[in-house]
Amino acid sequence: MSSVDLTIRIAGENGEGVLTVGDVLAEALARLGLDIYTFKNLPAEIKGGASMTQVRVQDTEVRSPGDALDILMVWNQENYNIHVGEVKPTGAVIYDPGLCTADESLDLIQIGVPLHQITKEIIKVMKSKNVLAFGVLTSCLGIPFETGRQMVTESRWGRRKEFLESNINALKHAYDYVAEQGIDLGTRIPIGKKNGHPRLIMTGNDALCMGSMAAGCRYYAGYPITPASDIMETLAKAMPKVDGVLMQTEDEIAAITAIIGASFTGAKAMTATAGPGLSLMVEALGLATMEEIPIVVVDVQRGGPSTGMPTKTEQSDLNLAIYGCHGDAPRIVIAPTNAEDCFYTAVQAFNLAEKYQVPVILLSDQHLSQRTQGILRPDLSKLEIIQRRQAPSTNGASPQEFDRYEMTEDYISPMPLPGKHHQHYVATGLEHDEHAHIDYSPEAHIRMTEKRTKKIEPAIEEHDMVRRYGSEEAQLGLIAWGSSEGPIREAIERAEAKGYKVAALIFKLLSPLPEKAARAFIESIPIVSVVELNASGQFANYLQSRLCVPLKRFNIYTGLPFKAGDIEQYIEGVLQHG
Repeated sequence: MSSVDLTIRIAGENGEGVLTVGDVLAEALARLGLDIYTFKNLPAEIKGGASMTQVRVQDTEVRSPGDALDILMVWNQENYNIHVGEVKPTGAVIYDPGLCTADESLDLIQIGVPLHQITKEIIKVMKSKNVLAFGVLTSCLGIPFETGRQMVTESRWGRRKEFLESNINALKHAYDYVAEQGIDLGTRIPIGKKNGHPRLIMTGNDALCMGSMAAGCRYYAGYPITPASDIMETLAKAMPKVDGVLMQTEDEIAAITAIIGASFTGAKAMTATAGPGLSLMVEALGLATMEEIPIVVVDVQRGGPSTGMPTKTEQSDLNLAIYGCHGDAPRIVIAPTNAEDCFYTAVQAFNLAEKYQVPVILLSDQHLSQRTQGILRPDLSKLEIIQRRQAPSTNGASPQEFDRYEMTEDYISPMPLPGKHHQHYVATGLEHDEHAHIDYSPEAHIRMTEKRTKKIEPAIEEHDMVRRYGSEEAQLGLIAWGSSEGPIREAIERAEAKGYKVAALIFKLLSPLPEKAARAFIESIPIVSVVELNASGQFANYLQSRLCVPLKRFNIYTGLPFKAGDIEQYIEGVLQHG
């Protein structure tokens, strides 16, 4: 049980630096040896509209964004009205009395700190307002001034030297103000004890980039789209350092066809997009399937349909990822569960693509991609990196006799590099025979369709594709996938502490479906429910279509991630009332 468990939210106008305060606060807490988990909720507009960032901190592993708030800092009336209802009865609100009127009828600790006035009249540099807010929070939490000063100097606040002096001044004034006013929120954290091993502080997208490069990705093509754009931004800086290539294309169609071309030449290649972009890529996904060319496509899911909610989260692209294509176009679909898992799942995605010579779609989501967590530094020497099956140096007396699509025992054929002697072939989207010659005969189509389908079936036996948690004697089983893992695990622990017996089965591999594991879990537990972030129950429908079993459903589609409390309440309701 964690001795420290605080959920802190900062809310203000988008563009005021609210998100920066949360990011720097999270890193400061992480440097003190604590585990952190951030959650951001912002409008799609570049500037304006209500924006908030949330940091949950524990001295043990944090698995969810938190339920109710221990500390709420608001910068204006709109955000006070939006968020004050989520503060715990024992919690505290820090508000700006010059821009906000507190509701005195609420049984909360409410402290007015004139952030705007202090910045304007004393600091005299309005850009330092967010540093002042940061200083108030860190001082209230008992974080030493020197730690705060180090964060200001080393973070984005220290990059513009013309503002560094005013930022340090704002931080010092914040600590002095808290001390002079005697502000005590009762939320001071223990300082000086490091928790476990040193961790890297990064978002899910950051970890995904690291994993992709560790797996050997050296070519990226993409088109900007929220919330996947920062993958391209990160790789744009990183790729040149490893002799990699990044290309911003004119659209998503160009991006996926570019990585198909790069992979054809032997490069490990990927693109990243969101639902609208993946919709545009489906024709080329069929091309990569037909040509048996390995590629990785990252889909950072957001609220839809159409433009939908670009800055909100959902798990609603599953149907598109599995079935999105004309004809029978099997591909592998895999989903990471947390920021650390984004690193290892990216490695898995490239390994699967190379091993099976197939498109792999990695399904992340907005919340997972943009939240910050502490991850253990990966030991790159222990990573298994798989390369595609290379054709031998010679094969046949003439180019015409090279069998690019040879019917091997495992249906995976050697793949040559362009220009290799006697190994030329045409990679075509038309149906073909083993030689890559165009062949529309029923026999050829049956043979090649079975080849493309059967070669990925062994993927269900790959390591770490399904995870089970909870009681072996469960009365209720929860099935989920991707980023819902953390809140579900925390909810199960809470439910078990109350005497309930609950288990969870979390799928990372979604296609091909590990049917045996799913069926065994369902048949061993009296009540089974599928938990997912969409309205239609896409994974539940998928499971029922494959297994022909009845399943309960728990769906939310607010654009926000699951809270552990949501799932805990659902567990209690099902086990108490059926």
